Amino acid sequence: MPGSSHPSHKGSIAIDLSVDRGAVHDHLYGANLEHIGRCVYQGHWAEMLRNRKFLGHDKMFVGANERLSHHDSSYGVVTPWTALAPDYQRVLCVHDNSEFYTGDQSQRITIRDADGGFHGVQQDGLTVVAGATYTISLVLKGMGQQVQVVLGDQTWTINAVGPDWQEYRRNLTVTASDNSALFSIAHAEQGSLWIGCTSVMPARTLDGHRADVVATLKDWTPTFLRWPGGNFASAYRWEQGLGPRDKRPGYLDPAWNTWEPNDVGTHEFIDLCRHVGSEPILTINMGNADPAEAARWVEYCNGDADTPMGQIRAANGSPEPFNVRTWFVGNEQFGNWQVGTCDAETYARRYLDYAAAMLAVDPTLDLIAVGAPADLYGHWNELVLHTAGTAIKKLSVHYYSIRTEKRDVTPVVEEMYWPKVASAHEVEEMLDRTYEIVCTHADPPPPLIFDEWNTYVEAKPPDFFENYSMADAIYAGALMNACLQRAAWIKMSASFNLLNVMGNLRVSPTGVWKTPTGLVLELYTRHRGDRAVGCRATSETVATPELGNLPAFDAVSLVDAAATRSADGATLFLSVVNRDPARPAELEISGIDRAGPAAIHLIQGHGPQALNTEDAPEAVTIEREDWPMNASLVLPAHSVAIVEIPLESHA
Repeated sequence: MPGSSHPSHKGSIAIDLSVDRGAVHDHLYGANLEHIGRCVYQGHWAEMLRNRKFLGHDKMFVGANERLSHHDSSYGVVTPWTALAPDYQRVLCVHDNSEFYTGDQSQRITIRDADGGFHGVQQDGLTVVAGATYTISLVLKGMGQQVQVVLGDQTWTINAVGPDWQEYRRNLTVTASDNSALFSIAHAEQGSLWIGCTSVMPARTLDGHRADVVATLKDWTPTFLRWPGGNFASAYRWEQGLGPRDKRPGYLDPAWNTWEPNDVGTHEFIDLCRHVGSEPILTINMGNADPAEAARWVEYCNGDADTPMGQIRAANGSPEPFNVRTWFVGNEQFGNWQVGTCDAETYARRYLDYAAAMLAVDPTLDLIAVGAPADLYGHWNELVLHTAGTAIKKLSVHYYSIRTEKRDVTPVVEEMYWPKVASAHEVEEMLDRTYEIVCTHADPPPPLIFDEWNTYVEAKPPDFFENYSMADAIYAGALMNACLQRAAWIKMSASFNLLNVMGNLRVSPTGVWKTPTGLVLELYTRHRGDRAVGCRATSETVATPELGNLPAFDAVSLVDAAATRSADGATLFLSVVNRDPARPAELEISGIDRAGPAAIHLIQGHGPQALNTEDAPEAVTIEREDWPMNASLVLPAHSVAIVEIPLESHA
């Protein structure tokens, strides 16, 4: 373990194996997967093109650029595509709403006066690697002309494109790497060419998912993935995401105001979960759908192949049921950022309608109702519980810490350390207040489902990137400790979000790297017991400043801890956070008899603001050290650790 020039601060951790804090549910170690930013598309899904179905409008700006002598070359070309060899007098580009293959629009290129050159549409910014093979597909109709398709340094010529929609597919192997490669579709003859949709993907994927992303996710293997949101779920029509991907209609998602191509639907999500080893969990649409639609989704996922929806599932390639057991009935319906926002009593009545319809199809479902932090949003929890009563078996709560993302100027890195590492202290207060309210208004009180959480400091649309550092890792470790200490009534935890968007992983066109927060979740998932036991940490405290919506605190402990025990009683998993940015923590551990040296699984980085990047993907890693017998436990500054301790007595 690296040394330190700073003297250590001292503390203690008392373990009480006789205290049972509850079963540690597998659902404490999950993540959200929402259709937002570059999480799904340009994330785990391997499609390289943006807007491959030519959804939406062009980007011509009407106003200052419109004058009689100026013709905007982007007119009629669906964004983010651009015109290849534009010529206003000879070539007409049209987003055609009369002739289309999917949805209600195609891209048309009409050459009115041929000049011998190729004209069409193009998209740049693709990353291709020398020697790699890419699968290109197009759905075209034309007037017998030759079509030229270019990817990087490779050209594919399609002869005599006829008057009926037809798919063309070919693999191309590029010879030169290019981080800004061009992809284009063009023709040179008089007449019209229609492009219904197109695609560029690596030739080797895992059912359309990036193999490198799946491999990295398997290092962690979140116990479940919650999909498709989040806010996105409030307007997601799941039936549009079935069948051949090229024929699925896209739409403008009202939650995030982005175009959704519907390439990743229920089957693709289930495929991802199976490749990673995660349980699939679904959130139903309570915004612009109805209970019948939710019930059909349940039957589609869980019904036998001879049920009406099971027959459709089988026809789509999956005769065996998906067996999705856990379903969220809506998402944050109290918020005006949701489609279908409503008051608490209305939500509760709608919950009863949805639950009745879904349980009629599958009585074994585990349903989760929408809750809120503490007594926020008009005493939401109180009113929902009073209205729906014992029909609510579990209650969701979301909480994001700090919330400076709407500031014009992001706080400087040094300003964020203490607020970030103290944020879990506020989360503990929120969880305790929320459950106190639940216990007051429900008998028996439903357990809490803490299914969205994270620090929220600099993430802004459209990409919502956060540069998670060791400060965020310490927050995540302390937050997970809080859940373990409350395992009797917190039955689920899920960070937001799986990758790129406030992600536990970051993904570029050719790389994948783990954030420190993601490493913490990997650590806690891989090294854990079956039951939480008594654990009390004592250490120095520090006063921390306010930032964003986080208040100042007079006394935040430098050391935070929790403990779980294996089913056979032979191993204790002690999870410890040292919030001090400079000093190691020297800790006395009491209440257990060790049977031998212990393994320390440690995350610390080179400094309190250490983080991983594409250029330095392993600046922060999980390291393994030994804790010898008859020695104090010493943990480095700004660190998160799980100590795997063999116990002398298995009682």
